[in-house]
Amino acid sequence: MHLNKKSYKLALIGLIFWLNQAANAQSTDLDRYTSSKGTRKAKAMNSENEEGDTWASRHPEFMQELTTGLYWYQIPTVPNDVLPMSSQIFLQGFNYVPRYALWKGGDIVSLTAGSNVGFALQISNIGSLFMVNVPLNFELNLGRGSMADNDDPVGVYAGLGVEYNFVNNLFLDTYEDVNGNTYQKVSDLNQFGLQWTGGIRAKFQGRPMVVRISRTLGTPSQKVAITHLGLGISMF
Repeated sequence: MHLNKKSYKLALIGLIFWLNQAANAQSTDLDRYTSSKGTRKAKAMNSENEEGDTWASRHPEFMQELTTGLYWYQIPTVPNDVLPMSSQIFLQGFNYVPRYALWKGGDIVSLTAGSNVGFALQISNIGSLFMVNVPLNFELNLGRGSMADNDDPVGVYAGLGVEYNFVNNLFLDTYEDVNGNTYQKVSDLNQFGLQWTGGIRAKFQGRPMVVRISRTLGTPSQKVAITHLGLGISMF
């Protein structure tokens, strides 16, 4: 679970390869979805076609995304930590991103409130980790993704929010009692904090892709900095 610098570099290379494979694996269903979405949009512009009057066309302020990626935990040094330096842990996560437009300015800009709910499970012979991450973000969106019916080829966004993160058995410390006996202590991460988030939405080879990155802002309740990098699809 704890990675050194060499392992960290290998993990980043593996992430790039894995994200590319994940995107390709989604292509068949995504192409089917985007083709039907394009048809619905075209039909929605024709008031004489009843099939164009869908829930999505009547509620462009609600948007959804599905992503997958990595969570990177940077655990600060503690006096009795098993490792002498700060520990780093990577978890593969899966995320659901619902957003709702609270305000829009014209056709290309909006302010949305939403989340980036993440789950991760890592099973190994040295212990299993379960993670849940629930942020609440307010994001300023420009271009694609400002509203569900915005057809711009590219969009960018940035925002701020609060975040709750839970990971079981994240901390492993050792200590000695008065008789010199060594013990190990495992405790959970149960943390609240602030975060910033941002990314880009674009059509790539006809597919509506999204890249999202978020990072701890300031000092959270248990002083563990969390970075999240995700890649996925926009469901609009």
